[in-house]
Amino acid sequence: MRETLRPLLVIVRQQSAAWAARLGQGDGAPRLPALVLRTLAALRDYAANSGASVFAESASGLLQQLQHCSEAGVQAGLQDLIEAGIQTLSAQLDGALTPATRLPPEVIDPVLLPVFLEEAQELIAGIGETLLVLPEGEHPDAVESSLLAELARPLHTLKGSARMVGALHLSRCLHDMEGALQRLGSPGSPAPRSVAALLALYDQAVEHFSILEQGLVALPGAATSATMPAPAPGSKAAEGRLTAPLVRIRTTVLDRLLNQVGEVSISRAQLDNEIGALQGDARVLGEELDSLARQLRRWQRGLEQGSLVPRGDASAGLSELAQVMEAALAAAMARQKQLLQRVMKTREGLRLQGRTTRELQQELIHARMVKFNSMEPRMQHLARQVAAETGKPLALDLSDCRLQIDRAILERLMGPLEHLLRNAAVHGIEEAPLRRAAGKPASGHLRIQAGHEGNEAVIRVRDDGHGLDLAAIRRKALQRGLPGVEHWSEARLAELIFEPGFSTSAQVSALAGRGIGMDVVRAEVAALGGRITVHSWPGQGVLFTLYLPLSLAVQQVCLLHHGQQQYAIPSTLIGSVIQLRSQQARQALAQRALEVNGRQLALHPLHSLLDEPPPVSPPGSGDADSAFALLIKNGDELMVIMADHVSGNREVVVKPVGPQVATLSGMVGATVLGDGQIVLIINPLLLAGSRRVDDGAAAANVR
Repeated sequence: MRETLRPLLVIVRQQSAAWAARLGQGDGAPRLPALVLRTLAALRDYAANSGASVFAESASGLLQQLQHCSEAGVQAGLQDLIEAGIQTLSAQLDGALTPATRLPPEVIDPVLLPVFLEEAQELIAGIGETLLVLPEGEHPDAVESSLLAELARPLHTLKGSARMVGALHLSRCLHDMEGALQRLGSPGSPAPRSVAALLALYDQAVEHFSILEQGLVALPGAATSATMPAPAPGSKAAEGRLTAPLVRIRTTVLDRLLNQVGEVSISRAQLDNEIGALQGDARVLGEELDSLARQLRRWQRGLEQGSLVPRGDASAGLSELAQVMEAALAAAMARQKQLLQRVMKTREGLRLQGRTTRELQQELIHARMVKFNSMEPRMQHLARQVAAETGKPLALDLSDCRLQIDRAILERLMGPLEHLLRNAAVHGIEEAPLRRAAGKPASGHLRIQAGHEGNEAVIRVRDDGHGLDLAAIRRKALQRGLPGVEHWSEARLAELIFEPGFSTSAQVSALAGRGIGMDVVRAEVAALGGRITVHSWPGQGVLFTLYLPLSLAVQQVCLLHHGQQQYAIPSTLIGSVIQLRSQQARQALAQRALEVNGRQLALHPLHSLLDEPPPVSPPGSGDADSAFALLIKNGDELMVIMADHVSGNREVVVKPVGPQVATLSGMVGATVLGDGQIVLIINPLLLAGSRRVDDGAAAANVR
């Protein structure tokens, strides 16, 4: 096999070199010769048929990149890209860079590997961030020497650590990166100097590192840690990282500490309730003692004034008894006053302890926070991969991401973000000729912004493609027989892309067409206690906005009552709370709809969402003279749920529910109140979605 593939590699190198020479002489070779692409395709096919899947995959990736560059008319750096690809293929042919699904256990040191992975995660993330600063092109003079030095130091450290732990494949790849970096900084060197080649090697290093992480699962007692974002070069954090002491803590330790703080908060709330009850009892005792003292004084005055006439010598005895009882009452009242003072002092101590607990809780939550842009290297790698798969040039901008967010949220959010990126490349970004015809740059632009508004994290994903085909969406909705779709607004039509199985693609491919992507995105965002909206502008692109809690450990919730049971809803989902009179509540329940600000909104009684029987006394009936309607935000639309009573907002510690409950749609978690009651935290959007078929009468209310 090698005897056949190696000559083909030589042919590709000769053909591309001849093309580059013609281009340099001004002969005007506008595109890469088709012979180069055909030879690469033959390489790929022969390798695939021979069982060399890794080599075939690499050849296919290089072929797709060259096809994309050729169609887009890109010439700068193309020869360097070909040379870097040929070097990689040659190395794979020699067996030096052929990845395996699992490295041999005798090669890796199991004691050093966990320590190496913790160190390498930060170094690889920092290298990826620095690579993004390097300019694209063939001119090494444009690369600042400080940036090259910023790359060289962690590369050398990581290479040595990889070799020490026995990760020879990763070490070899990092060695090649050092060579490419050295050539990039040498203007007189004839070797390839393309940044694209360096990025390709970096992607290979990330793949090797991922294999090492997967291999770590088999080691006893080992666990991976979260990726820590590296400070940007020149920042204050970068300047202070030599002097600021750093301590690596497993996230499981932080989780346990945070859980213990939650237990302290719960016990403090329970103790606060007990002290409140004791304080009330002390006040009642004081009032009773006051009443008894007044009665004794009236009795004594009656004896002194003669209004009470005792028989015989009873007057003196009663007078003495009254004095003794009055003294005893005075002593009891003094003790009661001391008891109240101690209760107040204890309550003040609890208040201070509560403040300390909240501060500790906030510090622990902050320790779980990571910078949102710490995932930029991963997203940029995905953008390059998707661009190669689709043949569409794509530029990803994450410059406006100043958000810090809970690590657990960011990890669970990566899947939805990756799908949104792929969705934009496949469905949104046009082919380069169509973009040029529309007056747009040949390269598509995708921008991710992340910030916070109040207690919510807000993430916006915007592309500059052609926007949603609302006419096709309406036709598809009509085919599915959705009622009233002819009158739906554009915003309501756009929301249909989140429905399971809804797709306007005529053909099913490996990248799109099955309609099982966007509904998963919405479900995952909702499972995090958030929501997602979509806006589309014809010919200008699509904007997805994700609203999420900043932390999963502590949340603001609204408590509401259903009969004798309490439930909690994340406050970020609630637009407002409306108190209804009994007649309004009964009418809304009968119509399963409520008019708010001139809009007719679907109404879901809480018992119907929970699949429970209706209460004996529905909201607005019986002795209650009012009920409560909560407006739940669902994108640009609203839905209403009705409850017996609303207790208001409070901050709670979120506890995970067991696997039996976690599989139920709409169950976010649970919390323990101060009185010991366990309260489920629910997401009405997911609950309503799971009962959409049963609530068909209310599904066609939004216009």
